[in-house]
Amino acid sequence: MNLLAVDTTGEPLSLAVRAGEKVYAFHRTLKAPHDETLLPQIDRLLKRADLELRDLDAIAAASGPGRFTGIRIGMAYAAVAAGALKIPALAVSRLEAAAGKIEGKLICAVVPGWREEKFYQVFRGASSVGPAVWADPKLWHERENDLRKRHAVIAECDPTAEDLLAPAARHLARKRRPVFAPLYLKPAGYEAKRPSR
Repeated sequence: MNLLAVDTTGEPLSLAVRAGEKVYAFHRTLKAPHDETLLPQIDRLLKRADLELRDLDAIAAASGPGRFTGIRIGMAYAAVAAGALKIPALAVSRLEAAAGKIEGKLICAVVPGWREEKFYQVFRGASSVGPAVWADPKLWHERENDLRKRHAVIAECDPTAEDLLAPAARHLARKRRPVFAPLYLKPAGYEAKRPSR
């Protein structure tokens, strides 16, 4: 299976290619914006993996949470490129990717936001059991305490494109795949005063 994963949701440009059993990754903060660097870096990474775009079985994009424009850049690329290649475009939540890095019956995936805010979602195995939520530090600490009382494993990390590969492969193997849609938890340009639970 050959997969390309793209994550443009944050400051670093994060890319990963699974070529059979080997994984090649790129994760770096560049001076130019993602819309200028994405295509050349994908070309370089595919060359490292000795692949061409036509060799891919699917393209996955981080659907969020993250920066509004960044989410759009990665998902637009995946949709257009996969459409041209006639292969699936897969939307993978960064929270799902974070949850996949740890084992437990009940997992709370946590991705850092800005100003100590948190994005979180609860999973049982690979399946979510609640919506993705954005919370300020106080609300998150209250929720974290509740989850620990329920013996949830807290999986806090900042996933990279490489972490998208495993959930993307699971989605590709299923007949019914998640809807290809962005996960916006904050409106564009929004500065929160009272984040929701």
